[in-house]
Amino acid sequence: MRKCNLYICLVSLLILVSLCMNAQENLELYRGNSNYADGEFDEAKIHYQKAIENNPSSYKGSYNLGNTSYKQENFEDAVTIYEQAIAASKNDSEKSDASHNLGNTYLQSGKFEESIKAYKNALRLNPSAEDSRYNLVFAKKMLEQEQEQEQEQEQEQEQEQEDKDNQDKKDEEKGDSDKEKEENQDSDKDQEEDGSEENKPKDGEEKEDGQKDDKPEPKPIQLTPREAEQLLEAAKNEDQKIQMQLALFKKVI
Repeated sequence: MRKCNLYICLVSLLILVSLCMNAQENLELYRGNSNYADGEFDEAKIHYQKAIENNPSSYKGSYNLGNTSYKQENFEDAVTIYEQAIAASKNDSEKSDASHNLGNTYLQSGKFEESIKAYKNALRLNPSAEDSRYNLVFAKKMLEQEQEQEQEQEQEQEQEQEDKDNQDKKDEEKGDSDKEKEENQDSDKDQEEDGSEENKPKDGEEKEDGQKDDKPEPKPIQLTPREAEQLLEAAKNEDQKIQMQLALFKKVI
């Protein structure tokens, strides 16, 4: 009889403790939801964490905590928490909701392939989830655009490299051509110098016509006194013109 009474007391105690913990969990969830609605995400996070402490398998606690991290754009934490919510879910509906939000988190992080996978999972669990279906189409479009941009960037890089290689090749060919041209010029110059030395007569050697290499002396111009006077006067006039032009030029400056 005593054993039976002890058993009943233990069961009652466990039920009482469970009810108290459940009540505390619900209280923290309520407080967290109030803060969340007011945009007080730091305070809301504290209450959701306390709800999870009272019940580690709390789906609502994990789900709401993931939403809070998402609102704070702490996407890395949100991914982890939503995965915990999926693990703690009790039915397909809860799991679908958590998968949908997980897809949103990946989408905001630019991880389009992961978001597509999460949305597909949400639709598999709840085929009537139109918001997941819409976001799935959007995520696929974003992935397609990303792949197109990556392809365009690769093509631009390849084109830039090809242009660079072509330019380097042209510069190299131009350098070789300039070098060859310079060498040819040097060779022609050497040949001209050699030929000039060969054709130059030696000292005392007469040319083929029997004359020496001395240049003929210019004959003095015979001028009459009148012609000399006229030339001198013309030179003076020309010098005056030059001086006048220089003066005008300096004045302009």
